[in-house]
Amino acid sequence: MNEVKATAKNKNASRKNNNNVDSNLVTLDQLTLIAAILGLIVSGIGLYVAWKQYSNNDPNYNESEDINLLR
Repeated sequence: MNEVKATAKNKNASRKNNNNVDSNLVTLDQLTLIAAILGLIVSGIGLYVAWKQYSNNDPNYNESEDINLLR
């Protein structure tokens, strides 16, 4: 009889561990999704900045003016 109780306790503990592992996996999946979205946002911002920097077609634009402003 004690063996049956021990087996039932082990099964319950195993189910709790499985539920804990499942909830951890769901949390990891959510964090992965958030990281992917943030990565897309950051890469989009980087592309926008690069596009703005290299698409300046003003013939009177002088890069040295920017350098003087920074000094």
